[in-house]
Amino acid sequence: MSEQQTPQVNSMKRIYIDKVVLHISVGQAGDKLEKAKSVLKELAGQEPVEREAKKTIRDFGIHRGEKIAVMVTLRKAKAIETLKRVLQARSFTVPLTSVDESGNLAFGIREHIDIPGVKYNPEVGIFGMDVMVSLARPGYRVSRRKRARASVGKSHRISREEAIEFYKGMEVNFV
Repeated sequence: MSEQQTPQVNSMKRIYIDKVVLHISVGQAGDKLEKAKSVLKELAGQEPVEREAKKTIRDFGIHRGEKIAVMVTLRKAKAIETLKRVLQARSFTVPLTSVDESGNLAFGIREHIDIPGVKYNPEVGIFGMDVMVSLARPGYRVSRRKRARASVGKSHRISREEAIEFYKGMEVNFV
């Protein structure tokens, strides 16, 4: 191959961000949950969903079925734009252990006011949040569709190393 020719890249092997999930857990229903909901609504630009406790934990005063957290799922351009803002709060640095074997990335933010463009509101307070990023390739739909569902082949799954290379292309530094 000469220097002018570039190698052919299989379009089915292209990795993209499938979704970004922002999650705030407050541990109790009521006013604090509503404030966390308003923080996510401001940050994501869409309505968050309340999540219920899966089991009762008496030491924490949590009862099964009680609403204790809020989350929002972002896709496409909104997901990428929000992910870049959230990564700026961490100076584009995340631990290497935050990437799992399927290429998904999960990390936390201590204070939501660290995110660029978010102003401190004393009525709302400060919340920490979890950020989960899920990667996919074209063809991953076969595992989610209703008719003729199938699993994604082993050679088509995203490995941890491929995901790290993808994130490094987004200027994410791993420590």
